[in-house]
Amino acid sequence: MSVVKSVVLAIGLFGIVIFAVACGDDDDEGPASPAVASVAASAVGSAAESAPASTSSSPRAAGGAASAGAAPQSAAPQVASASTEAGIWVTGTGAMSLSPDIALIRLGVESTSPSVTEARDEAATAMDAVVTAVKAQGLSDEDIQTTSFNIWPEYQYQEVITNGIRSNTRVLTGYRVSNDAVIKVRDLDAVGTIIDDVVDAGGDAARINGIDFSIEDPGAYTTELREDAVNAALEHAEHFASLTGVTLGKLVYVTEIGGDTPIVQPVAERAGFAVAAQAAAPATGISGGSLDLTLTVRAGFAIE
Repeated sequence: MSVVKSVVLAIGLFGIVIFAVACGDDDDEGPASPAVASVAASAVGSAAESAPASTSSSPRAAGGAASAGAAPQSAAPQVASASTEAGIWVTGTGAMSLSPDIALIRLGVESTSPSVTEARDEAATAMDAVVTAVKAQGLSDEDIQTTSFNIWPEYQYQEVITNGIRSNTRVLTGYRVSNDAVIKVRDLDAVGTIIDDVVDAGGDAARINGIDFSIEDPGAYTTELREDAVNAALEHAEHFASLTGVTLGKLVYVTEIGGDTPIVQPVAERAGFAVAAQAAAPATGISGGSLDLTLTVRAGFAIE
């Protein structure tokens, strides 16, 4: 079939398809069916295949038909959502330095014996003596809290020779029992004496695992710290507005960071306790130092 006949045939088929689409548009059934679109695509494709490769208009026609059948691409830009932190956002901290009013001593006893019953009995006897000693210094049952009680098997590796082969075998040698507690001491001048009494009462089984100084009721200072924190946040926000040449708007958000209880932070070095406890002195010297109470708020302001 010649090129002219192929082109005429393709034009005729394409005209039939256009007529069918036009007739379909007059109905209320919606757009042309997929079958009609398929016929149109086949007709254009046949014309493109029949035309010589050197004909430059055929690829453009095929490309145009393919573009017409594809869904249009939206060129509208994507609108980013507005930032939830638009404006001026600052933090403010209220702080004060106080002397601690309680000491928390972490102590315990530890015993090792070939029998688990013997190890437990020895640890129980030592802990009873420790509790009696601290109560003699004015502490009550409410000031003594058990934090852990553990029993572990103790093993050793022994070398054995079996049938001329040397190997290591794990052998049970006994049991270790530990009983740990924390005591609350309000008379800070008696802390050193209480530590000495614990060591004397518990003997070789006694353990001092550490000491912390704190404020028993930090919530009593919440109001003052909160006022200081809010004032600091306002000052920071006004400074930012001045630096950037904008007008500070109304407050849109405020919250306390870390809850509504002030955070107690130690200032003095606790290493001094370890040195004092090891010193060969008639009584163990303990210094509470000072503590910082802080409360931080986060606030957001609009920009006018």
